[in-house]
Amino acid sequence: MNPDLPPASPRRGGGLADLLAGHRVLVCVGSGGVGKTTMAASLALAAALSGSRAIVLTIDPARRLADSLGVGPIGNAPRPVPLDPFPNAKGGSLDAMMLDQKGSWDALVERHAPTPEIAARIRKNPFYQQLSETFAGSQEYMAVEQLGALVASGRWDLVVVDTPPSQHAIDFLEAPQRLLGFLDRQVVRWFVSPTGGFGWSAFQAMNRTAGFLLRRLEEATGLATLGQVGDFFNDMSGLFDGFEERFHRVMGLLRDPATAFLLVASPDEQVLGQVEFLSGRMAAMEMPLKGVIMNRVHDAGLAPGLERLGDAERRDLLEAGLRGQQPDGEDLAGRLLANLKAHQVRARGDALRIENFRDDLGLDTPLLQVPELDGDVHDLRSLAGLHRYLLAEASATEVDGDAQIRS
Repeated sequence: MNPDLPPASPRRGGGLADLLAGHRVLVCVGSGGVGKTTMAASLALAAALSGSRAIVLTIDPARRLADSLGVGPIGNAPRPVPLDPFPNAKGGSLDAMMLDQKGSWDALVERHAPTPEIAARIRKNPFYQQLSETFAGSQEYMAVEQLGALVASGRWDLVVVDTPPSQHAIDFLEAPQRLLGFLDRQVVRWFVSPTGGFGWSAFQAMNRTAGFLLRRLEEATGLATLGQVGDFFNDMSGLFDGFEERFHRVMGLLRDPATAFLLVASPDEQVLGQVEFLSGRMAAMEMPLKGVIMNRVHDAGLAPGLERLGDAERRDLLEAGLRGQQPDGEDLAGRLLANLKAHQVRARGDALRIENFRDDLGLDTPLLQVPELDGDVHDLRSLAGLHRYLLAEASATEVDGDAQIRS
């Protein structure tokens, strides 16, 4: 057992081992900063150690996945993660990749453009460059596209997706639909005439006021707005049917019983306040949550005997333990006692909010608690150390000081 990790928190609703074994796609959702990347990597590693061919796809711009897996830079192609630290692994494999938003758009254009010349023209179009780099929903759309490609390849038994950091977990599912609405055929027809281009000068002649406003927009944005958008839609018109078809195919995959959505959250009040909205929206989209990981939970961590002691008795114990180490004039024992009391208050708040959360969640959804750890999860061994919290006790995988795996 890893001595750097605190004792496991009580589990309710079972672990996630059955979830890993019974699904082909695992989508980790949640707001930014709650540990989605770490949990996604740990679960993919658990699947690999149990004998599955697993891949984890991250859309994390901070590149924390590469750091955690210890494999150096991860790009837009699957990269094998050596499982050398685990000699008792059961023959599985682990790959990792990080979505390169612009690179993924370029690759999509290369695959589906009618000719190399049209592909090159699209890539040079300033409106396309904005769409592929900064347009709202673009990152989420490409994540959905990439997920579909990974599953269709048949190379992996489990695909784990670390969704983009966002204010609301549902953005991963709703933002691509908004982008697809922008690329709707009716929009395309508005910009593209039967002969090809809409025509900037024709639009100006037809409507002087609109022409004046669009020129002002050009000055403000630096783009030849209508002309560049028209050129973009004209060049892309042959690709849009494929966009829509692939999107709906992947959305069908996300509704498939072989896909599981896992919410990663923290016990902060602001984060938990989203659960009712999230659960309702996902149920309406026929994508119900199948598990929750409550990360960075504060535990009072006191032995039963110490919990029964009053402040004065605890202070006496602290002073006895600090005898000879407390500088003159400094009340180190008092500061430690105040810190302990503040930690207990926070731990009680976490417990209360999690219980309220559990009441709203329903009894059938597993909820796992991962405590606030002393250090960062920064390598394969510490990722495997999280399995004691994430998996059922009977199948939990733990790493001891010699980096051996025990089942």
